[in-house]
This record gives sequence, C-alpha cells and structure tokens, in this order.
Amino acid sequence: MTAPAAPSILSIAFLGSGSSGNCAVVRCGGTTVLVDAGLSARETKRRLALCGVALEDVSAVFLTHEHSDHVYGALALSKKAGLPVYATAGTADAAGFPGPLFSDVRTVRGGRDLVVGDLHVRVTSTPHDGVESVCYVFADGAGRRVGIATDLGHLSRPVLEALRDCDALGLEANHDEDLLREGPYPAVLKRRILSDVGHLSNEAAAEALRALVGPRTRSVTALHVSRHNNTYPLAERVFKEALGEIGSGAILAVARHDVPTEWKTVSEEAA
Repeated sequence: MTAPAAPSILSIAFLGSGSSGNCAVVRCGGTTVLVDAGLSARETKRRLALCGVALEDVSAVFLTHEHSDHVYGALALSKKAGLPVYATAGTADAAGFPGPLFSDVRTVRGGRDLVVGDLHVRVTSTPHDGVESVCYVFADGAGRRVGIATDLGHLSRPVLEALRDCDALGLEANHDEDLLREGPYPAVLKRRILSDVGHLSNEAAAEALRALVGPRTRSVTALHVSRHNNTYPLAERVFKEALGEIGSGAILAVARHDVPTEWKTVSEEAA
C-alpha cells in the first residue's frame, strides 16, 4: 500500500511592507509565490534567503497594482529569474509591462479564481487609486487560507467577503489620522491618503478586524505602516485592542519596511 502524501503546509512571510517597498512570500507544498515586487531583485533575493527560501524556488509574482512601491523590482525578477508576472490588465498597462521586456505576463481579474501549482488564488478588486488594483487570498487544497490586503481606501463588501475568517491575515494599517493631519505631507497628498481610494488608518483597520477575524484566524499582521504618519507601537496597540475586544487569540505581528517577519504557518488543525 502506498503511504499517504505528506500534507502541504501553507505559510506566509512579509519580506518588507511600507512605502519603501512591499513584498510577501506565500508557499504551499512545492509552490512558492511572491505578492508584489517593490524591493530590488537583489534585496528580494537577500530577504528571501533570510526566510530560508532561494529565489530559484519562486514560481511566480502576483502584483496588486502599479505603484512603484509594489512593482519596482518586477522587471528585474521577470528577466533574471524568468518568473511569470500575474497582474490585471490595468496594472500591467499602467506599469508598462506588455512588450518585449516582459515575456510572460498573465492577466488576472477581480472576481476570478485561478490555480498556480499547489495554490488556489482568489482575486478581488480593491478600492484604491491604482488603475485596476486587487488583493489576493491564497488557499491550499484543504481550504486553509491566507489573505493579503493593503492600499485600501476602505473595506468594500467584496474585500470583506474575500478576507473574512482567513487562517492568516495581512491587513493595512497605514496611518494615524491625527499624525497625518498634523504631519509634513502637502494637503493634496493628505487628501489622497484619507480618501475612499487612499489608505486605511489604524482605526479603520481595527474596525475591519472586528468584521474579518473569525474562529479560524490564527495570525494577523499589520501592513504598510507609515514611517511619517504612524508608528509601529501605535499600530500594534490599536490592533491588539481590537483583537482583545472580539476575544481573538490570533497571534499579532507588525510588518516592518526593513526586515522580514517570521513565517506564519497555517496549522493543519485549522482545516
């Protein structure tokens, strides 16, 4: 009798998160993918190594939108590592991806699912001022899920439905509204960040957690924390208070811009 195959472990780590570059790594079984490529190819490779992953093990790059802190290294990764790039048509066009420099660009659409190796991928349109921005939820064959959503002006119904009760969740906590309003940014930029297609404040993200975190949720990571309009301790405190109010035992982390987080592994017991 053939022994049963070892179960695939679904895990996520954030290589960096913030205006200086966003990149996450998701792996399951024999499949490893990047979500966004806002770091240089060299820095991506270095931080992957810190997480015990070789660039050669990466299967693909998924892009959320065309802003430079999410796509800066995409061209180099595509050329040097031969990685296919998954993006919406709007993102690819706005970033200049169609053409000879990108030999393998694969179009995704909000509301459509796809399968890449051992990962099932759900694509959801997001309210941001990119041309056609999306977020992603990755699932293994048993239905365990990790969701990543950053650069959101608000939590739309489709995003709420996609992210609800993920086993591991990464959610933007970009700014504290008081710090932003009193800070050095020009008025036009402050209005953009505060708009319905800008970025989530700590309080907006905390309110979202009350709707998103469920009995399956084992870990929550605060993402895209501004170094000018927020602080890591402040984002952590607001998230911790929200998780405490709903009685969640989820492990909390705050992603930094300069060092990777630890791996968040989805327990097989959660299936």
